[in-house]
Amino acid sequence: MKKELFQVIMLSVLLIYFIYHGMTSNFPMSYIIILITTYLSVITYHIIKLLRLRKNKERSEY
Repeated sequence: MKKELFQVIMLSVLLIYFIYHGMTSNFPMSYIIILITTYLSVITYHIIKLLRLRKNKERSEY
């Protein structure tokens, strides 16, 4: 569970860095949009996976 949480945090930090870097350089806007969409989908996947793990852990405790 700690591994997934760390991945979500790391991906969020990378997303913020790439958005900042893309806005300050001459990076094409279409690439920034694709990058944001990809990172958000990966982060969403990890959050869903994390919540599913937590739910399964709660079920196994009962």
